[in-house]
Amino acid sequence: MRDPSGPEILLFARALLPIAAEARAAAADRILQEVEAADQYLRSQNNCHPSFGDGSLMSRCLALSPPAEPLALGPDFLSATISACQALLQHFKA
Repeated sequence: MRDPSGPEILLFARALLPIAAEARAAAADRILQEVEAADQYLRSQNNCHPSFGDGSLMSRCLALSPPAEPLALGPDFLSATISACQALLQHFKA
């Protein structure tokens, strides 16, 4: 998985918004695992993964039909953004 851009991180947070706050960490981890699987598939098959896309965070999150971007200071969006950032920190530490 390549390093995500700022807009991809915000899209990741939007994809987490519909998920209950207590379930976001697990959902974020699952999404990142799916992105990794898609990236590996693309590298080995030279084709996009049929379910998870092209191995980019943006492709995976767009497929999840995230809600429209809310106000930046909305508490739930800020919480989802924190969950997204924490998941990325853990993922890239490993």
